Amino acid sequence: MEGMSQPARAGDEAGGAGNVDEVDDVDEIDEAQRRFVEGLVARGEVASADAGPLPPNVTHVAEDEHDGVARAVRRRRFSAR
Repeated sequence: MEGMSQPARAGDEAGGAGNVDEVDDVDEIDEAQRRFVEGLVARGEVASADAGPLPPNVTHVAEDEHDGVARAVRRRRFSAR
């Protein structure tokens, strides 16, 4: 529509939030991701990608496994109920 401004996008000079340059420590992101995946695994909400149909309590599947430990997951459903 005419006269309406576009929302700022990541990387835009006017856009503050979400600007990639503002991330000071990539290790913080890696640590947060690791803790998130560990929490899912501890609660039994992750299954192996080749496990077939998801069991009732599983919401995510392991996308990247190393020595049987999930390192990255993908959501397959929103509720384990």
